[in-house]
Amino acid sequence: PTKKSQTFSIAAEDQAAVTVKICQGERELAHDNKLLGNFNLFGIPPAPKGVPQIEITFDIDADAIVKVSAKDKGTSKDQYMTSASPSALSNKEIVNGVSEAEKY
Repeated sequence: PTKKSQTFSIAAEDQAAVTVKICQGERELAHDNKLLGNFNLFGIPPAPKGVPQIEITFDIDADAIVKVSAKDKGTSKDQYMTSASPSALSNKEIVNGVSEAEKY
């Protein structure tokens, strides 16, 4: 079991929502990994970029159940996504991933 949190902020002034994308993989860029899912956190009050504090937490239990949550520290609004079972890569995805990695 493990749990890790990190705080982020909004990228644009008066941004009212953020999208959290959850990926699986070892590649440096998120779009090169497998997308497991995503969710939105709405209701962020109007503020300059960099001001709202959004805490993202990954919590993985002993049964490999993954819970990802986003919480606006200013309003305590939160949203989360749970993956009941880890998403295994298919053999084809593994072969393609190895081939892609060998290019670099």
